[in-house]
Amino acid sequence: MEIVRHQRDGYLELVVEGRLDGYWAQHLATSVGEVMREGTHSVRLNLSKLSYISSAGIGTLVELYKSFQAVNGTFAVIELSRGVLHVLEMVGLAAMLAGGPLPGAAHGATAGRGEVERREVERREVGGALFEIHEIQVGATMTCSVLGRPELLASAGFTAEDCRAVAVKEDRVLLGLGAFGDNFEACKGRFGEFLAVAGGAAGQPTDGTNYPDYMLSSGGFVPHLSTLYGLCCDGAIAKLVRFESVSGRDPVALSLIVETCLEVAEATTAAVVVMAESAGLMGAVLKRSPTGGVGDAARVFAYPEVRRWLSFSPERNFAHALALLAGVATLDAGDALRPLVRPMARRTKIAGHFHAAAFGYRPLQKGRVEMASSVRSLFEAGGLQGVMHVLADDRETVGGGESELLRGACWVSPISSIVSVTSQETAL
Repeated sequence: MEIVRHQRDGYLELVVEGRLDGYWAQHLATSVGEVMREGTHSVRLNLSKLSYISSAGIGTLVELYKSFQAVNGTFAVIELSRGVLHVLEMVGLAAMLAGGPLPGAAHGATAGRGEVERREVERREVGGALFEIHEIQVGATMTCSVLGRPELLASAGFTAEDCRAVAVKEDRVLLGLGAFGDNFEACKGRFGEFLAVAGGAAGQPTDGTNYPDYMLSSGGFVPHLSTLYGLCCDGAIAKLVRFESVSGRDPVALSLIVETCLEVAEATTAAVVVMAESAGLMGAVLKRSPTGGVGDAARVFAYPEVRRWLSFSPERNFAHALALLAGVATLDAGDALRPLVRPMARRTKIAGHFHAAAFGYRPLQKGRVEMASSVRSLFEAGGLQGVMHVLADDRETVGGGESELLRGACWVSPISSIVSVTSQETAL
C-alpha cells in the first residue's frame, strides 16, 4: 500500500493506493494516527486508487471516523473507486464515511457542537505559539490553602503530627507530598509527589517499586490522600486556554504557557491545570520518604547526600506522553506561598509550583473541552507512567532547560485568597 499526502485548504488529503485488507489496515491506522498526533484534525481519505477493501479495512475506516469525531475533528472518504463504493454501500456505511452522522446519533449532539463553535473565541499569537481562549465562568475564582510545613523536607523531619487527610474532591486542585493510605504509619515509607484534579489523583510512592499509583472518585466514594504538605485550591474554573505552536511541530515552553494563562486570567496568582501532548518534562522525584529525620536541616539537599534523596532529570522525560500538570503560578509570592514556589524559567518573572503525571498518548478533543470529563477519561483509560515535581534546569551549558509541550488545553482560575493551614483541626 502507498499513502501520499496532499495539504489542501483546511484539511489534509491522503491518497491511498493498493489493497486495504487485514495486513494493510493496521498500516493505515498507524499512518493516520501519526497525522492526528501531529495536530491535524481534519483528514480526507482519497480512495480512487484503492483496488480492494476487506471487512478488516472497513472496520479500520469506522474506527478512524469515530476517533476524529471524539476530538471534534472531521474524517471522510472521498473519490471512491467503483468496487470500494459498491462494498461500502452494501454494508450501509458509504453515507457515514463520506461525512454523514454516526448511525443512531442523537440529533441534539450535532446542534450542541454547533452552539459551542458559534461562541465567541479569542485568539492570540505569543512567542511562536497560538492560543485560543474560551470563557468558562465569568468572575470565577479559587481559594488556595498552603498545607503543612514544607521546610521540613530539607531535614526529612516529617512526623505523624505533620500528616493530614485531604479529600480528592471534584472541584479541587491539589498537589504536594503525600501517599495513598489511612494515616502516617501506613504511609511513612511511601510519601512522594502527587497531584489531584477533578476527583482523580496520581502519586509516585517512594517505597522502592518506582511504580506510580492512582485513585479516582466514583459515586459516593471520595479518595483521601495522607498529605505532609501541599497546595489545595478550591473553586470554579474561569477560562479554558487551548494552545499549539504556530508551525504545529515545534514545542512550546511551559513557562510561556503559564505566563499566557496568567495574562488571560488577568491575575497575579492563579491555579492552572494543563492537559497536553508532552515534548518532554523536566523535574525531580523523591527517592526516599522524608520521614525519620537526618539531623542537619540541610543534609537532604547537600551534595553528595542529595543524590540519595532526589532523582533529577538530566534530560526531558515522557516525550509523546499525554501529560496532566497542575499547580499555582504567581508574579507576587506572599509569605504563605514563598516557601513553595520557584522560578518557572530564566526567561520569565513568574514563580510556580507544578507537578505532572504522564499517561500513555491519546488524542485530546479539539475546541471547547470540559476539565472534569477530560481528566476522568484520562484516568479511566489507565496507562499512568510516572509523577514528578516540575522544575527548570537553567544551568549554563549543561542545563536541560524546561518542560515543553506540543499542543493541549489549560484550565485557569485566578486565586482570590491564600491562607496557611498548619493545624490538623481544619477539615479539608
